Parts: sequence; C-alpha cells; structure tokens
Amino acid sequence: MELTIQEILKMAAIDTVLGMGTVFSVLILISLVIYALGVALKQEDPAVAKAAAAAAAPAAAPKADANDADAEVVAAISAAISQFIRNQYGAQVDEGQYIVRNIRRASWKHIS
Repeated sequence: MELTIQEILKMAAIDTVLGMGTVFSVLILISLVIYALGVALKQEDPAVAKAAAAAAAPAAAPKADANDADAEVVAAISAAISQFIRNQYGAQVDEGQYIVRNIRRASWKHIS
C-alpha cells in the first residue's frame, strides 16, 4: 500500500499535535502538582508571625526627618566598609579612619 503526499502530511500533523499536546499537558500537570505541594507544605515561621503581629499593631513612633535617615545610611555604609576591610585584610579599622562624606545614587543601569 502506497501513501500519497496528503496522507503522509495528515499523519505527520496528527503525530505533531498529539506529541505537543501530550508534552504541554504533562508540563501543566507538573506545575499544578508543584503549586499544590507548595501550598500544602507551607509552614508558618514563628519569628515571622511575631514580626507580622508586631507590625500590625503600630506603635507611636516619632517622625524621622531626612537628616536622621541620612545619618543611618552613612552609619550603615561605614559599618559595611569596616567589616569588608576586616574580612578582606584582617586589619582593624579605627573609628574615624574612613569617613563617608558624600553618598549619591549611581546613575548607571544594570544589564542582567
């Protein structure tokens, strides 16, 4: 029995649709199983629950102005520099040895 071009193309199209349909069905099934496992096995961390409860009850905090925020940023950056030098070179950094005078946001864009 000899097949015509139309019959061969028809069988190829059916095989393609069946194969791709099977693959996508299995992928969708796998993603649903992973989602269901994530929902079923989700555990509440007690520390996170306490932090969320504390954040839900806001305390009367004094308003911080821009200078306080800048001082905190400078302190954090200075501490990070000191820790980096300690880790990298093993040298102790004295207070006032490195002074952060100017902080500005970088203007370049990251390309990842």
